[in-house]
Amino acid sequence: MSISRIRSSQHKVYIPASVRENQYLLAKFTLTDNLIKKVSGKIDEKAEQPYQDFYQKLSDIFFKICHDLNIESCHFVGNDKFTRVRYSPEKLTAQTDQQIVFLYNPRYHHSQNAYFDGSKKARKINLVFLTNSDDIRADAPALYEKVNKAIKQFIEQTGLAKGSVRLCDHQHLTYDLFAKEKGISGTQTHKLRPIAVRYKASNVEVAPESDSLSYVTVELPISKRIKQLVEIDETASEPYNALYNFIADAFIHAAKQHNLNNGAVIANGLVPFVRTSEDEIVVTNGELQKLGYNPEKTNCGYTCKWSADKLVDSAQLIFIASNKNITSHGHGKFLSQVESALRSMAEKLEYVNDKEELKVRFHQHIAKNI
Repeated sequence: MSISRIRSSQHKVYIPASVRENQYLLAKFTLTDNLIKKVSGKIDEKAEQPYQDFYQKLSDIFFKICHDLNIESCHFVGNDKFTRVRYSPEKLTAQTDQQIVFLYNPRYHHSQNAYFDGSKKARKINLVFLTNSDDIRADAPALYEKVNKAIKQFIEQTGLAKGSVRLCDHQHLTYDLFAKEKGISGTQTHKLRPIAVRYKASNVEVAPESDSLSYVTVELPISKRIKQLVEIDETASEPYNALYNFIADAFIHAAKQHNLNNGAVIANGLVPFVRTSEDEIVVTNGELQKLGYNPEKTNCGYTCKWSADKLVDSAQLIFIASNKNITSHGHGKFLSQVESALRSMAEKLEYVNDKEELKVRFHQHIAKNI
């Protein structure tokens, strides 16, 4: 094999054919009194649901635009809940006090709904666009362009100020690291080019000032077998400290071994999410834990957050890509390094590869103001 072909193969990652793809776009903006007045006129604060008419009129504008642009799956979220989207063979929308989760199969499920409480004024409005496609990555540029057009029309029709809407494009690849060991044959080859590069190849331009971030989250189930790897004193005030320390040590050792310098272990029952930030931050808000990273920084180290007095169903392992993890080809080499680190860690945890799942989710985000 020639040297050029060897180098090229180093920048590719071979993902199981059973991989699940997903994409959703989220447009969010602050709800102001000025917008309420433009859309609905004066609000009667003494009414039982003073904002009902406003939300209804604003969502009607949104859904009409989506209908005209043939965007089939879209949601109006005016309840200040953190939005998440995941694949599911059954369509379901689940809500907690702080989250709204859309579970669906992009091939078969279409939906359009509004979620708000007419008695309350939300802090922000989220407009959610879900992909419907058989080939999500190939069709992603077209959806991005269509959503851009929808948001510009929405801004024009509602009188929102230019630059006041933040549009975020979220894309995932999700698979079991040990799919092959379970008898699943076939692979997909990916270079994992940055979103802006992929879109440009389809003649869709992304604003140069857009923020981008790539990272990997891994769900590690805390099974009975995993618990038995260390001695747990159930009578102690912090009985699971040794267990979480053991997992964190295995994670950090494997990450360092494979030159991965930005990561986190979360085992406190909270839902972690990663966003760009000038400085590295960890912010806890109820059910959620925000991890802020600056992709310009290459050695942020390892964040470990757990509740030693509580046994969680699963620990969340996170690897964040810095800009130096992007080669001229993409993130393929980075994800290969992550996979190698996870296999090393799984060996330390005595993983039963053909029976236990290690779910890997590769995230690509891009965001800009419109």
